[in-house]
Amino acid sequence: MSKVVKILKQSGRYLTIIGLFIFTFCFAMFQGGFVSWFIFFTVLPFLLYSLVLAVIPLRIQHVVREITPAKLERGDKATIKVRFENKSLFPIVFIVVRELDMDERFYKIAEGRSSNLFLAGWKRHFEWTYELENLQRGEHIFSALEVTATDFFGWVVRKKVIEQPNTLLVYPKTVDMGYASLQIQYDQGAVATKYSIVKDTSMVTGVRDYQAGDRFSWIHWKSFAKNGELRTKEFEDRQSQSLFVTMDCATETNFEEVVELTASMLKSIVKRQGDVAFLSGGESRVFYPAVRTEMQLEKVMQHLAVVQPNVVSPMEALLRNERQLNNSILILITGQVTDELKAFLMTSSKYARAVICFVVVSKEHYKQQQATTSKFVNAKMVYVTKEMFSKAFAEVNKP
Repeated sequence: MSKVVKILKQSGRYLTIIGLFIFTFCFAMFQGGFVSWFIFFTVLPFLLYSLVLAVIPLRIQHVVREITPAKLERGDKATIKVRFENKSLFPIVFIVVRELDMDERFYKIAEGRSSNLFLAGWKRHFEWTYELENLQRGEHIFSALEVTATDFFGWVVRKKVIEQPNTLLVYPKTVDMGYASLQIQYDQGAVATKYSIVKDTSMVTGVRDYQAGDRFSWIHWKSFAKNGELRTKEFEDRQSQSLFVTMDCATETNFEEVVELTASMLKSIVKRQGDVAFLSGGESRVFYPAVRTEMQLEKVMQHLAVVQPNVVSPMEALLRNERQLNNSILILITGQVTDELKAFLMTSSKYARAVICFVVVSKEHYKQQQATTSKFVNAKMVYVTKEMFSKAFAEVNKP
């Protein structure tokens, strides 16, 4: 139906041009005189231009969309630059280029517009820039550009859609988390147990094949000088413990903050050469058994950029069946304390060496939740607000 309306609308414009030509010509023929013919010859070039524009091919080529900077976090600003060339053999008066399918729920246009009007003529190269601010976490798709060419009075409107897909991946916002040795004192009055997430690089136990993402300082240069092959040092984990970070995707409460704390924590652990595995729980299990290098961390960050809450499958059921938890310190990050979570923490000694449960709450609910914190034998529950992310490790050591 829409195609029929479009054809009828376009046909009506062509009929208008032909009608104007016939009317002005007949008026000049029957009326005669200088004024009548002046009107006809004044209107004639515009009519002929419109008729030619209606039939010539519209050749817009070499369309490029550039997005800077290359890596963005939630809340950042992106600059979009669009360039294209007009290869049409006929001069076009006006060209309007517009981004299609832009969803402004996920960003705000800060400067410029997502469409632009060009006075073209014989000009070949065009570009325009606009900015998007307050970007939200996720994968944003730029699908296509709509190019519209018109004559002087809008009698002829030619449109062409150019597919130009680009993906803008916005990562969760991260903060630099200060590190403190994790000292967990259980409710039974036992002596505080100290854990470290830092790899002890003072004791080299051997070498292995180099893997992409290994730190420059880990390369065994003597081995490289001897046989020309890159080898990486292996260290003794005397003080470090295997960490198992799990993000609860089964609740929508404070979910964005949960993602940001998870991303910040993983980034901090990898930066300090910690040994960590990561599990994202929800409807589907997404597991990364080793997150040690920058390349491995990047894959996790890409997952965190697009992950969404899913309340179908509770996290606790997934953790009870997780064999990878054995002899690990479980760091669970959630936005809501449920009865199922409390039941899991009460029996957590069956599944992990120790459990630290970070619960992300709003500032309004922080004091209230602190007053009602439950005590567990093998686990510690730590309430944090968004403003406390940078010192979350230190919060674990508080009695």
